[in-house]
Amino acid sequence: MPKVIDTLEKTDLSSREMLDTPHARFAYLRQHHPVSWATAQGILQGKGGYLLTRYDDVMFIHSDDRFSTDVTKNSPAGKFIWLLPPSLRMLAQTMVFKDDPDHKRLRTLVHKAFTPKLVSTMATDITKIAEELADQLAAERDVDLIHAYAVRLPLAVIATMLGVADEDRDRFHTLVEKMGEQQGNLVGSYFSARKLGKLFEALIEDRRLHPDDGLISELVRAEEDGDRLSHREAVCMIFLLLLAGHDTTANLIGSSVLALTENPEQLQLLRRQPELLESTAVEELLRFTSPVADGAARFALTDLEIGGVPIPRGSQVLGSITSANFDEAVFENPETLDLTRKPNRHLAFAFGIHYCLGHQLARLEGRIALNTLLQRFGNWELTAPRESLRYKSTVSLRGLINLPIRMY
Repeated sequence: MPKVIDTLEKTDLSSREMLDTPHARFAYLRQHHPVSWATAQGILQGKGGYLLTRYDDVMFIHSDDRFSTDVTKNSPAGKFIWLLPPSLRMLAQTMVFKDDPDHKRLRTLVHKAFTPKLVSTMATDITKIAEELADQLAAERDVDLIHAYAVRLPLAVIATMLGVADEDRDRFHTLVEKMGEQQGNLVGSYFSARKLGKLFEALIEDRRLHPDDGLISELVRAEEDGDRLSHREAVCMIFLLLLAGHDTTANLIGSSVLALTENPEQLQLLRRQPELLESTAVEELLRFTSPVADGAARFALTDLEIGGVPIPRGSQVLGSITSANFDEAVFENPETLDLTRKPNRHLAFAFGIHYCLGHQLARLEGRIALNTLLQRFGNWELTAPRESLRYKSTVSLRGLINLPIRMY
C-alpha cells in the first residue's frame, strides 16, 4: 500500500455504523479529511479506494473524462469477467459501466425509447397500483411499509412498463426479490439473473413479432443513423431499468415516509400544501434520503490530484452522494428537512454523462406514492423503536430493510 494511503483517514463503509447512521462521520470527513481512504464490500475492489465527501469533489469525478466507470477495463477483477456466466456478465455491461463513445451511443438509442412522453403516460397506471396497495395497507393497518408498499410499487410499475403478462407477475416479483436478497452471492444471483434473462429475451422476441407502444417495442425500434440496439444490449438495458429503477425508488419511498414521520411539522405542511409534491418536496426528500448513496466507483485514467492528495492512475475513487447532499458549503442547515428548500442542487441522480436516465420516472413514482398515502391515511406511526431500524448492507444504495408502521 503506497505511503500516501497510510497517512489518510480510514473508513469502512460496510460497517453497521456507516450503513445506519453515516452523517456524523461524513460531516467529520468533509471538515477534516475531504479526501480519505475507504473499504467497502461489493463496490470497492481489492484493498479499497479514495473516498470523496465534499460536493464539489463528487461533482468533479462525475464530470471529468479522466475518470472511467468501465469495470471490465479498469477493475482488478475486470480481466476475469469473461469467466462469468452470460447472465451475470451482462450486469457489468450495462451503460452505467460504459464510457463515451460507447456510453453516448447506448444512451442516445435508449433515450429514443425511454422518453418523457412514455413516462408521462405511466401516471394513470402508477396511481392505480398505488391505490390498490393502499387498499391492502388499510385492511391490515399494522404493516411493514417497505415490503407492503415501497418495494411492491416500483416492481409493479416496471412489470407494467415491460409488459410482463399477468400470469408471469408472481414469478417476476419473486425472482427480482431473490436477486436483491442475494447481492454479493454469485451463485444465488446467477440462478435468479439467468431466469430473468430468459424472461426478458422472450419478451423482446415477442415484441419483435408483435410490436406495441410499450417500452420494449420502443427499444427494439430505436434507431440512430441506421444503428440499433443488439439483442444482448436490449437485454442489458432491461436489466439496468430493473436494477436502477426498483431498489432506488423503493428506497426513496420508504426513507421518505420515515423522514416525514420523524419531522411531523413537515408532514403537516405537506398535508396543508400537497402541491409541494409537484415542486420542492420530492427534491428535498431525494436530497435528504439519498437513495443512491455512492453510485459506481470511478477509476483514474491518469495521475492527478484532488484536494492536495495525489491520485495515481488506476486508483479507484468513490464519491459519496450521501455526504455531498449534506455539504454545509452548498446546503444551508443540511441536517434539517425543509420541504420548501430552493434552490436544491442535490446529486441524488448523480451528474454528468451518467445522470440517471430514469429520473423523471423516479420523481413521478415518488410523488404519486406519497400523495396516495397522504390522501388515504390521516396519520401513521412507527410501531418499533427507531434505533431498531436497519439499512440494507449494500454500500452503493441506501434504503431501509423494514419499516413497521401503523396506518390510521
